[in-house]
Order: sequence, then structure tokens, then C-alpha cells
Amino acid sequence: MALSLQFFHREEFESRTLRALGGAACMGLVAGAAERLHVNLGPGYLAVAAAALACAKPTGVHPMALRLALAVVPALPYFFEAPDPVPQSIGGALAAALVGWVGLGREHPGKPATVAASAAAAGVLVPLGLYVQQVLEARFLGSTGMLSALVSFLVVGLFWGIGTLPANVTVELDAVEARGGRLEGGLQGEARDLSARALSLYRQCKASVLKLPASPERSELLGVVEKLAGECFSLAEAHHGLAAQLGSVVANDVDAQVRELRQRAAATQDAVARRQLELAASSLGEELNHLDVLARRSERLLAQLHAQVALMERARVSFIGVQGSELGAKGAQAADLARKLKQLGEAPSSAPAEEAAPLVPPQSTRLTP
Repeated sequence: MALSLQFFHREEFESRTLRALGGAACMGLVAGAAERLHVNLGPGYLAVAAAALACAKPTGVHPMALRLALAVVPALPYFFEAPDPVPQSIGGALAAALVGWVGLGREHPGKPATVAASAAAAGVLVPLGLYVQQVLEARFLGSTGMLSALVSFLVVGLFWGIGTLPANVTVELDAVEARGGRLEGGLQGEARDLSARALSLYRQCKASVLKLPASPERSELLGVVEKLAGECFSLAEAHHGLAAQLGSVVANDVDAQVRELRQRAAATQDAVARRQLELAASSLGEELNHLDVLARRSERLLAQLHAQVALMERARVSFIGVQGSELGAKGAQAADLARKLKQLGEAPSSAPAEEAAPLVPPQSTRLTP
């Protein structure tokens, strides 16, 4: 089983990080102005709080309650007089946990696992950002001035914003099962039902395989089952893509346009106009033929999907005999079963040459006066 790492809502993460940078930059300007009044505002707490306040979008809580929590909770570790960078790390972790829990602007609060991962990442990256800020001050910027304060707050805000990345990452232990779960919500019609059936069969087959003793044969058998399920999902995706293309164009409308153009060409007295209308009708006729090819390929993909799901059914039935045998003979039976399933899976995977070849859209017809 392959590990699946999915990065979702990328735009959300990018905009959240940019807002965090904006909040940290504004606080950096305030810190630079306060420095002229001989008031030192360090970036440890203020940069994190400003970044969190700028990027948070309330989810199921009152906006003022969330902003008050983001201003107060990260400051609590500083009252325990722990050595640096412990307060900064804990404060960054608490701010990231609040944002990941109820500050992402989604319909539901964040999952506990992603909230904990965001807190841990921010807790590590905030001290690292402070270290980078100190290096920049020591070697390039100096410890005073508006530019130094601005860059210092930006660096800490950037590292804290990157620490919220786990809120946009999901980890699945089984990539095949995760792919089937995503497809189940995006497909429609018969392809969706077949994909859901293939996912259910895959789970049953995987559970049966995992009951076998650990051995190379079991790994081979699990790989064959994953391949069968993966081909089911690939066929479902291909059929869904073709169905979307066909749904955007109505063949009857194109056919009606072709007939209308030919009638107008027959009724036109001017030879040049008649030639152009005939060329336009010919071009639309090629498009109609292309739509017919797409429709036939969609039907073939659906038929292949039916056949592939039937193979999954046969695989599930094949495990019944293995489950009922003695434990000592399961390894040999697993190897034999893997070979049989591999042969079954290789037969329908070889598509006809016409279907395997990419579809080339019809060439445009050049109209010459």
C-alpha cells in the first residue's frame, strides 16, 4: 500500500500566507516607528499575533472572539518566564492551532490531526525564523532602523505562515483507496456507481489479502489487486472526461446547422457564396463525425469499466477458497492466485488500436473567396 500525500486548497494557503506577511509587515512598521521613541518591540510575539490576526477567517465562531483569542492566547507562554525560544515556540504553536481549528474560513472546523500538525510545525518554524532574523540583523541589516524591523517581522511572519501548511495537507495510508474516495464524489451516473462498487470490492479484497501471512506472495497479490482497482478508476476518470466534453455540445444542434447550411447553399444563386456555405457545412460535418467518435469511445470505456469491475468481482470470489484453506498452504495459494489475477487483469487492459490512439480534432477548413 502506497502512502498518499495530497495538497489541497493551494490558493487558500497562498492567500493565507500573503495575508500573514501583510499583517507582520504592518506590525514591523509600527515596531520601527516605536523604536524612534525608544520603545523596543520584539518580533517574537507581535509578528506571530499580527500574522495570525491578518490571515484568520472565522469558522463557526464570532469574529471578535477569534481575534481576541489570537491576541491573548499566544501571549500566555510569556508569563511563565521560560528561556528563549520556548515562549515564542509555544505562542506560535497556539496561534497556528487556533487558525487551523476555527480560522480557515471553511464550513467545518479543522480536524484534530491537521490542527496538531500545524501547531507542531509552527512551533518548530517560529524559533527557526527568529534565528534567521538574528543572522540577518548581525550580518546585513543591523539591529536598529525601520528596514531592520520590517525585515525581522516579515521573516518571522513568513516562517509562521509556512507552519500552517499542514492544514492544507492530507495523508492517506492507501493511495488507491484515497483515489477511489475522491472519484466517488466527482463522478456521475453509471460510472459513479461502478467506481463505488470497485472501491468496495477493493476494500474487501485488501482485507482478505491482509489476513494472509506476511510473505512476498502476499505483497504480489496485493499489488495485483491495487492494479485492478487502479485501472477501474482510470477508466472511470477517462469516461467522465469524455462525458464532460460530449455534454458541452449537442449533436442534434450541429446536425441541424449542417442541414440548414446545405439548404441555404442549394438556394443561393451566387457561386462564391454557395462555395463558402458548402465549406462551412463540410466543416460542421467533420465536427459531427468527431462527436460520433467521442460517443463511441465513451461507450467503449464504459463497457471496459464494466468488464474491469467484473474482474474485481472474480478476484473477490477467488479469495473465498484461500480463506477456507489451512494456514500453512496460504502462501502457495496466494502466489498461484496472484498469477491468475495478473493474467485476468492483462487481458482487458490491451485496448484496441483505434481506442488507444489519441483523438485528433478535425482540421479547420480554410475558406477561400
